[in-house]
Amino acid sequence: MAADPRQMKTNQYVVLFMSAVLIFGAVNAVTVTADEYDPATLVWMNLGLDLVMTALLAVLLTAVARAAAPGGLKSAALGLGALGLIAGLVKLAARFSSDHGWWTGHFSYAL
Repeated sequence: MAADPRQMKTNQYVVLFMSAVLIFGAVNAVTVTADEYDPATLVWMNLGLDLVMTALLAVLLTAVARAAAPGGLKSAALGLGALGLIAGLVKLAARFSSDHGWWTGHFSYAL
């Protein structure tokens, strides 16, 4: 079954947008020092969002790699998508790095 070119173009833009969001969050998790804990509900919401975005990015990245027409948009989506996937894993790693990381989503914490 051939992929719809319009859908593939939309998927490529979604990959670019999701990657940008994940990269921004990962840079924030690495460079910003957290100073207070989030409420438990917000921690679970953020963890779920990071997990879903990372998993969905992997699925969309695979679909774009297999079915999208060659060109600049595909190259950008694949390049930034790979960085976004790494950034999503960094964001998840921040949650599991320490007790402070679990509550703040950052690698460093200071009062």
